[in-house]
Amino acid sequence: MIFGIKQIIKMLFQQLILPVVYNACTAKPVIPGTVILADAHHDEIPFSMLAIKEELSRHPELQVTEMYWNNNESSPVKIFRNMLSFMKKYATTETVIICDNFLPAASCKKRSETQVIQLWHACGAFKKFGYDTEEDIPSYYVGNVMANCSLVTVSSDICIKPFASAMKLPETSVLPVGVSRTDMYFNETFNQKCRDNFFSQYPDARNKKIVLWAPTFRGKPGVASVYGLDDVLKAQEELKDTHYFIIKLHPHTQVHTEGTNCDIPSEELLPVADIVITDYSSILFDAMIYQLPLVLFAPDLEEYLASRGFYLDYRTLPGIHIQKEEQLVKVLSDEARLNSSVNQKYHDFFQDYMAACDGHATRRIMNYVSKSPNK
Repeated sequence: MIFGIKQIIKMLFQQLILPVVYNACTAKPVIPGTVILADAHHDEIPFSMLAIKEELSRHPELQVTEMYWNNNESSPVKIFRNMLSFMKKYATTETVIICDNFLPAASCKKRSETQVIQLWHACGAFKKFGYDTEEDIPSYYVGNVMANCSLVTVSSDICIKPFASAMKLPETSVLPVGVSRTDMYFNETFNQKCRDNFFSQYPDARNKKIVLWAPTFRGKPGVASVYGLDDVLKAQEELKDTHYFIIKLHPHTQVHTEGTNCDIPSEELLPVADIVITDYSSILFDAMIYQLPLVLFAPDLEEYLASRGFYLDYRTLPGIHIQKEEQLVKVLSDEARLNSSVNQKYHDFFQDYMAACDGHATRRIMNYVSKSPNK
């Protein structure tokens, strides 16, 4: 109830106040070469923006402003103050870059001289999201949360239709140039730093098979849930001598459910993992860059199929599909089966859904930053 009231108040502020502030500031011209990196889900730069920030730093002709705050951990006063600051800058900025729902950017009719680039924070086209499901966007929300997105970057051609549908955007706005965040995975300096950091914090994991369990987020930010935690904990106990389990619940889920046993972000855990267990999370696409065996542990599959749905046939996904705890222990103990699951089907699927994630996505995206409407 409290979460819903907070959302309604925030929406009214966005619909009534922010457009007025924006329009008042458009008396000044758009400043060429200005870029804003913005996010309302983190207090610091999100992982999805690290690569683009680094690339922007190589262009001294660009004026980059960073604006990050976490709505879930901020007071209403702080949220509104941050939104107002953004709108004032937004009115005269040439390029705005976001990587998630960012409602201030959609709260007004933006100037034609300004472009909004949506990097999005997930690869592939897996579970339904956005306007294709009732769970993501409240029915009372007025407008389109992606209304001002000039372009959305995705991981392959096959993702164009799902993203256009989920975001209510024309297909011409969805570009299969790759997902910027995945460039980090091709950086060996990044990978080695992740390994060094992990083993310095968790030395007991050395010489064991490292299993990363990262289930999807279920429900809404105000009411989240998790399935399979007890089963994974049982498997962890049974295999404790040979396997080291990393449990990473979704950040929204962690607020309501204890279980996460590692503070390191999941993106920084992939370089150390030997096996990835998930259910419906897009982390499976990231894991495939490292060619990690996938165990798709979905104890509530039928229920999830009925309530959420997918853009593909879940049962055709590469990896080992299981639904019961006893299967989990058996599969994790079978190294030959795990290794053989990274097969031709696995590689074909990767090419279909991740073809543009080759370590050079950010440079391709930068071509659009330099081709903003004012140039």
